[in-house]
Amino acid sequence: MEKSIFSAGMLVLFVLVSAAWGDLSGRWSGNDGGTYYLRQTGGTVYWYGEAADAQPEWSNVFSGRIYGPRIKGMWADVPKGLTTGSGRLELVIEKGGNELRVVNKTGGFAASRWTRIKTDTSAAQPLKQLEPSGNGDCIRFDPAALSVRQVKGRWKIVDGGHWLFDFGPNQAAARQSLNVIRHYRMDRACFVGRPNPLFTYLLARGGSPSGVMAGEDCVAFDPKTARVSNIQGRWKIVSGRRWLFDFGQNQTEARQALAVIRRYGFSQSCFVGRPDADFTYLRR
Repeated sequence: MEKSIFSAGMLVLFVLVSAAWGDLSGRWSGNDGGTYYLRQTGGTVYWYGEAADAQPEWSNVFSGRIYGPRIKGMWADVPKGLTTGSGRLELVIEKGGNELRVVNKTGGFAASRWTRIKTDTSAAQPLKQLEPSGNGDCIRFDPAALSVRQVKGRWKIVDGGHWLFDFGPNQAAARQSLNVIRHYRMDRACFVGRPNPLFTYLLARGGSPSGVMAGEDCVAFDPKTARVSNIQGRWKIVSGRRWLFDFGQNQTEARQALAVIRRYGFSQSCFVGRPDADFTYLRR
């Protein structure tokens, strides 16, 4: 009888404490520079974490159980990264479920604190364009977290409280472009030349999107024979007798863009809506 009463008490304690922070599912930022994707199912927490690099130095998974305000479980590196550690973790849930802190760990785990990445899509919150950060030429986003929203009469693809792509009045183009992003699992928007880039491209997990999407509108070219050429005073990337990209007077950015094309092996220039495309992307 005593055992039964004790178990019921523990259940009530778990319900009361967990109600204080709600669901832990979402994206979290670790103080090791990584991004962690958490999923809470009842009293169990799972995550996948990786370094914020095109080719992550480390990536790991975790499975643990919630005991009151603490989470106890096991972690292990997975071979997407270069490290091969594993061990135990005990975390404490703080600040109403918006921070996690390590209290015990084994196996040399690097992170010691995580902060929830807020993705409030409330219409009451004004949208700002998501800007590149750090010293790179790309902005990262989670394709699963994107949505299409109308803001002051303009249709946009948004990531939480920020917008990535603007389609003006064309809702159909916005939704088709979001389908493209999710199909190829694109997670980075990259630029040559800022703040007014003449060349943009998207990457999927740090590499070139590849494959075929039914119904897409693409033009094939050979990246090995593509070249920069001056045509009537304008610098362009050309393939055969057809020009692909126009850089006006900027020869430097034209050559930088050609280097990007060759680096990622882009061989298809694709469009959503022509002749005036609302969205363009490159793939293998």
